[in-house]
Amino acid sequence: MAGTSTPARSSARSSLPVRVVLRVRPFLPSEAASATAPCVSLLDYHPGGEVTVQLKDQHTSRSELYKVDSFFGQEDSVSQIFDQEVRAVIPGIFEGINATVFAYGATGSGKTYTMQGTEDFPGLIPLAASTILANCTGTWCSVEMSYYEVYLERCYDLLEPKAKEIMALDDKDGNMQLKGLSWVPVRSMEEFEELYSIGVQRRNVAHTGLNDVSSRSHAVLSLRVSTDVVKGKLNLIDLAGSEDNKRTLNEGIHLQESSKINLSLFTLSNVFSALNKNEHRIPYRESKLTRILQDSLGGSSRAVMIACLNPAEYQESAKTVSLAARPCHTETFTSSSKQETPKVKVDMEAKLRAWLESKGKTKSIQRMDGLLSPVASKTPLSMSHMKQPTSSRISCRAKAMDQDGGKLNKMLFDPKVHVPTENIPQEQRQTEVNTPKKVVLPSVTQCHEKHEASLRKALSPISSNMVPVKQQISDNGNCPILLEPQTPIETHNIVKETPGATPLERLNALQSNLKEALVQQYLEVLNVADKEELQQLKGIGLKRAEYILELREDSPRPFKTLADLEHIGLSSKQIQDIQKKMAATGIFK
Repeated sequence: MAGTSTPARSSARSSLPVRVVLRVRPFLPSEAASATAPCVSLLDYHPGGEVTVQLKDQHTSRSELYKVDSFFGQEDSVSQIFDQEVRAVIPGIFEGINATVFAYGATGSGKTYTMQGTEDFPGLIPLAASTILANCTGTWCSVEMSYYEVYLERCYDLLEPKAKEIMALDDKDGNMQLKGLSWVPVRSMEEFEELYSIGVQRRNVAHTGLNDVSSRSHAVLSLRVSTDVVKGKLNLIDLAGSEDNKRTLNEGIHLQESSKINLSLFTLSNVFSALNKNEHRIPYRESKLTRILQDSLGGSSRAVMIACLNPAEYQESAKTVSLAARPCHTETFTSSSKQETPKVKVDMEAKLRAWLESKGKTKSIQRMDGLLSPVASKTPLSMSHMKQPTSSRISCRAKAMDQDGGKLNKMLFDPKVHVPTENIPQEQRQTEVNTPKKVVLPSVTQCHEKHEASLRKALSPISSNMVPVKQQISDNGNCPILLEPQTPIETHNIVKETPGATPLERLNALQSNLKEALVQQYLEVLNVADKEELQQLKGIGLKRAEYILELREDSPRPFKTLADLEHIGLSSKQIQDIQKKMAATGIFK
């Protein structure tokens, strides 16, 4: 779709602290040959309101819609973004109102080009500096600039390099100050360009699997305007790109850089979301970048987030927009070649009963009457023994009672399969030994009809004191040991007896071990649960659940201790609160 830009500012959204703007860069020469159409396009626009954009995956036909404040397509220039979005915040700087402009997106999406530009096509940073200096001409206003980077959650000066990092401290009035940061007076564009080029050369960059020159830090250029009455500041930030380590092939220090970058970008997204929702608590202190910019985010300040998108990468674009924009709704389409889900609701219990009758399994039908109860059928299979009642677990095991599992599965879930109702000769009927499925409790093995009494006993409500019962081997020698169900035994001893311990000491030991078991279960859920289940945990919302899934793509089990929760933006105090609430009410909300 041809690039389309929207009017200068949408009046319906201009009052919000953070405006979200999308910029789709043009195809690169290496992408133009294989590209058909950009994965992002403008779908709907109403003057004075939000615009709706569509992200479409050409391979899976998945389509997602999002609402943003402004959209700039492939044919729109950076100067148009400046004129319609950035220029509007500059007058407030002369009135003491701080403003911040971010370039945000994945590696290779065009962030640095958007901010720096080229000699022939200047980016937002030189355009903003030129406008501010022009407005100061012939006045008593003065302009100073600073340029620093946030690398591995530490701040370093790019204009006057120092051995020590810049410290973010609060002054006596509670305002954040950067101790050790240099501010250099600027009186012309020649002076600005000279200082800016020096700082750019000192920034941390590296080669990755996706980019020859990849930024490894967030670069912040600040222009401070001082008048006789007030001081205002404009921050122009080229954020490091969010990275998928599987594609960038990061190792060693680059892997550590990527982790810090993704964490700070996640925190920045949370800050923007909290500001636009007018939430009471804004998580500034969960990242060095947001802590430094606290005086320029929120309150009367204004911010413009320019989300840069690669038109050839759907997955990267979807992640960027999902963190930056407000989701409208998601529509998933499947290709015609795939089998569609039957619209007619199938009565599974009736089909199972008919199949058992066709096999002459009358006793199995009798057991099914007691097992496939409405209560058991409604219990979800996820979360295994933590959430399932005993009756549900038994009903799951009952589904493994027949050896011919493949035929049974096909019969139940394929509506085209016809269940025969004619009688089957008696000589073809046999009681088969089932290979149990892997479930939480020990499996039940059916041997012969003479063991029906023992089997019914095994499928009865479970007692925690049950133990394995050995049965005699049948004539054909195929009957294994019949195990009665037991309560799962944890890998650690809940109560460790100590000779001479007092009752109070044993109680304290029990309490400590129970807490540890609860913590381990919480971490296990973080490592294996899906997005819906993660959101049910204490301290985990939608965005943190999505970020946890991204972390699990890089590492199968990223959470080994509660301290690892800091990787998803939780402070130590929040982790302690979660631990206290778990001890009181469990791990779920």
